[in-house]
Amino acid sequence: MCAIVGFNTKNSDTLSKMLKSIQHRGPDDSGVYESEEFSLGHVRLSIVDLSSHGHQPMIFENLVMVYNGEVYNFKEIRQELKSLRYTFHSQTDSEVVLKAYHKWGIKAVDKFIGMFAIAIYDKVSGDLTLIRDRVGVKPLYYYHKEDEFIFGSELRPILTCKEDLTICKDALYEFFQFGYISSNLSIFENCFKVPAGHYLRFNTKTSELKIAKYWSILPFFQKSKSKKSEKELVDELEELLIDACKLTMVSDVPVGVFLSGGIDSSIVAAILQKHYGNIHTFTIGFKEAKYNEAIYAKEVAQHLKTTHNEKYLSVDEAKEILLKFVDIYDEPFGDSSGIPTTLVSRIAKDAGMKVVLSADGGDEIFCGYERYWYTKKIGEKIFKLPRFIRKAISLSMDIVGVNLASKFIKVRNFEHKYNQLSEMFKDDNWQGIYEKLIHNAKNYEIKELLGVVKNIDEKSFSIGERENPMQGMMLWDYHRYMVDDILTKVDRATMSVSIEGRVPLLDHRIAEFMAQVPFKYKYRDGTSKYLLRKVLERYIPKELIERPKMGFGIPMFEWFSADLRELFESNFTSDRLTHKLLNESYLQKEFQKLKDNRALNINKLWFVLVFQMWYKRYMR
Repeated sequence: MCAIVGFNTKNSDTLSKMLKSIQHRGPDDSGVYESEEFSLGHVRLSIVDLSSHGHQPMIFENLVMVYNGEVYNFKEIRQELKSLRYTFHSQTDSEVVLKAYHKWGIKAVDKFIGMFAIAIYDKVSGDLTLIRDRVGVKPLYYYHKEDEFIFGSELRPILTCKEDLTICKDALYEFFQFGYISSNLSIFENCFKVPAGHYLRFNTKTSELKIAKYWSILPFFQKSKSKKSEKELVDELEELLIDACKLTMVSDVPVGVFLSGGIDSSIVAAILQKHYGNIHTFTIGFKEAKYNEAIYAKEVAQHLKTTHNEKYLSVDEAKEILLKFVDIYDEPFGDSSGIPTTLVSRIAKDAGMKVVLSADGGDEIFCGYERYWYTKKIGEKIFKLPRFIRKAISLSMDIVGVNLASKFIKVRNFEHKYNQLSEMFKDDNWQGIYEKLIHNAKNYEIKELLGVVKNIDEKSFSIGERENPMQGMMLWDYHRYMVDDILTKVDRATMSVSIEGRVPLLDHRIAEFMAQVPFKYKYRDGTSKYLLRKVLERYIPKELIERPKMGFGIPMFEWFSADLRELFESNFTSDRLTHKLLNESYLQKEFQKLKDNRALNINKLWFVLVFQMWYKRYMR
C-alpha cells in the first residue's frame, strides 16, 4: 500500500510537503518525478517485492507512473506481457500495471483484479490519466480550477498547497444527512473524488479534463437472471470466494484477518484457513454484552484453529482515538465505529501484520442489513393506502403539529418519530422511504441546522427495484454507504497505523455473479444472505453463526457521556461557530436537551462535534 500525489507545475518544496502529509500511508520509501509540466510523488508501504526494484515513480519509455494498491493477478498478466516480448526487472505488480497500460492503454484495467488508484503521465502527449478501482476501495481526490490541477490519495496533500479552499455546501448537507460525503463530492469546492470504476484524463497542454466510466455493476443487473439450480449457484459462489480470498493473500509480508464471528468475516477466515492455512485472526471485545462480539469470534476461531488474537477495549484506549479522530479522517466523517476499527488495526500491527483482510461488502452484495427488510415491511404498509389518503394524513399531521400531538401521545423521542412519519407519507416511491429511514437527521432538522433541504439522486435504486425494493436499497448502499463510509473507514483506520487493508468479498467477479442471481437466493423466508450462508455451512456448523447481526460499534455514548459533554461545551460556543455554517440557536437548543437528559438524536450532535473538531483542525 502506498500514497500518490501530483500537480501540473514544478515546485520541489510543495511536493515535499505533500508527501510528508501522507507519510503514514507509506513509511518504507518515497520518490518524486519533476518536470516543468508535471510533478509526481509517491510514498511506499512495501508489500510485494520488498527490494528497491519497487521504487516509484516508475518510468517506461514515455510513461511515468505512481500507483497505490494491489493488482492480485499480476503474475498472470506479466506472463501474457512476456509472451508479447515485454521484459521485467522486478517482481512487483507496479511494473506489470505500467507495462500493461503501455500495451493496452485504458483497456488494461479490464484485466486487473484488485484495488488501485493509478496515475500515469505521458510525457509526449501531456496527458495525465487517473484510474480508480471498480468499487472504490482506494481513495483518489483531485482539485481542478481553471488551469490548475492537483491530486492525492487523501485531501491532506491538497490542503498543504491550497490555503484558500472553501466549504462545499452540497457536501456539508450530505455529511449531516448521512455522516459521510458520498458520490464524487468532497468537503471543499473544486475538490472531488474520482468516482469508483472511472478514469480521469487531464491534458497539461490544454487543461482539458474528461472523466469516463470503464466499469459498472448495473449492466449485470440488466442481464437475464441465472436459471441454475441452488446447488450449482452455491458451488459457483464457493469457487469464486475461494479464488478471491486466495488472490488477496498475494504478499511478501504477514497477512491477518479481522474476525467478528459474523457470516462475512467467518467465511473469509474459513476459506483461507482451509485452502491456505496458518491464518491469524484479530478481534476486539467489550465488557458491555450488547456490543461484544469477541465471544462469537473466539468460538469460530477455535473451530477453524486459527492463531487468534483478542483484546478487550478499555475506555482510555478508545478515548485516545476519539481525541485523534479528525487527525485520522481528514474529511468530516461521522461513523464512530472508526474508533474500534483503528484499534483492531493497531492490534494487528503490534502482532507483526502488514496486511489485513476485512469482510466488507457482504451486506450490500448478499443482502445483510436489517434495515432492508424493515424498510420493506414499513413501505408495504404505507403503499397499501391510496395516494390521496397518504397525502391527507401527512397534511393533517402538519396541521396538528408535533407540539399539540405530543400532549396526547407519550412516546420516547416523539418529535423525531412524528416528523419522520409525516415525511414518509409524502413519498411516492421506495427510494424516498428508504432514504428517510437511513437519514441521520430528518428534513426538518437539516433545514433548521443548515437552512436548506436537498434531494439525493441515486439512479441505481430504480434498476434494483425492478426485481425487488430491497435490491434497490442494496444498490443504493453499494454506490454510496459502502464506498464513502465503510471503505473510507477501513482505509483511513488501517493506513493510520501503516498497514494495508484488503477486501476479498469486493472482488468484482463476485458482484457480477451475484447481480445475475435471482433475489430469492439473497433473502428467503426471513433468512438474509441465503446463498452465502449455504457456502458457509460447508465450513462452520450452523449453530456457530446463527445469531442476530450486531454491527461493529462501541458503547460510545455510555463511555464518553462526561467527556463528550465537555467536548460539546468547548465546541458549541459562539466563538467556535463564527463560520456561520450552522444555526447556533438550533444547536444550543439541541445541546440543552442533552444537558437536561431529555430524549434526542445523540448521533446528530456527534456529527456536529466531528465537524467542529474537523473545522478547527483543518480550516484555521
